[in-house]
Amino acid sequence: MTLIRSHRLAGPIAVFLTIATIVTIVPWPVAPVQAAERTTTVLLFPAVDESGSEIPDLAEMTTNKLQIAMAGVEGIEVTEFHPSSPLVRRAESEGRLLATHMQAGVSNLPAAIEVGHILGMDGIVLATVKSVDVHNSARYLTVTLKGQYFKVGPNYDPASGQASRALQPERSFTVVGASRTRANYTGSDRPLVREALDDAASKFAQVMAGTPAGELTAKPIHSKKESKWKWLGPLLVLGVAAFIIGSSGGGDSGPAAGAAPPIPDHLTVEDYGIILYWDPPPPTDLTLVSYQIQRSTNGGPYANVNVGICGIGCTQWTDFDVAAGNNYRYRIRAIYSSSQVSEWRQFEAVNFIG
Repeated sequence: MTLIRSHRLAGPIAVFLTIATIVTIVPWPVAPVQAAERTTTVLLFPAVDESGSEIPDLAEMTTNKLQIAMAGVEGIEVTEFHPSSPLVRRAESEGRLLATHMQAGVSNLPAAIEVGHILGMDGIVLATVKSVDVHNSARYLTVTLKGQYFKVGPNYDPASGQASRALQPERSFTVVGASRTRANYTGSDRPLVREALDDAASKFAQVMAGTPAGELTAKPIHSKKESKWKWLGPLLVLGVAAFIIGSSGGGDSGPAAGAAPPIPDHLTVEDYGIILYWDPPPPTDLTLVSYQIQRSTNGGPYANVNVGICGIGCTQWTDFDVAAGNNYRYRIRAIYSSSQVSEWRQFEAVNFIG
């Protein structure tokens, strides 16, 4: 009481009590809590190659590029439809997916809608490579992709248990991707194909995010006019991803209980890269999200060559970034929800001749 009556403390204490009273009794406006936007689940069917270009594995390359690009679209969770996917295998073993469903895709759209409904997806995406054109004047390559996005609900008839008779796409569009121009280039078209597919897949994802296809340019990319900061975005994304699921040395908390690893099958060496094949892990109580692959070059330390971009439907992955004369060894592990990981599994070492 002596302190409260003190001449020095009486003023500050009175001000404090007055403010506290006002804060307590005045009904201050409170901003409503915004509900989190719902993620749209999308089933990506394998791309179809109608280009007649005879480029090896073009359809598979396109599907992988699309999955990677669409995975970066906010609000979309993309899953590739693949017979070896645990989601697909489970539905097949339970009798929900029939043999006709396994042939779903561009050529069997009603079955694709039914598969989307059976797997609980909000939408399905179908893609076709319409053409691959090489432009020799400035030496660049363009890839034309045609895509369709269907919402499953409006195109499925619950009464009949089948796709509706009149299927209506939510979006139907065509995008053209272009590689960088290369003056006096006489090498393989493979790098041009990859760059053009990257560009086309990026535009495909932009359309899925809401950008009108007509606003996307089809001009070739001129490497000398690129921004010097273009690398910053991808580098930050890779850095964050690597921080979350583990650095190149695998410095994480170790395998989680019940996290089953994938099973390496074999690998093949082609003139354009090295293809890894594996079997998915056996079913567990955990939810499989993706795979992580690391590579050792000439006996050096392992480093990430893909970080969470190969979804649950993947059973193979191609390493295009290889050089002749090097020895490569790969290892793979499964990533489950909440960043839980399995043990690593090794592939056999291989020499790339080129």
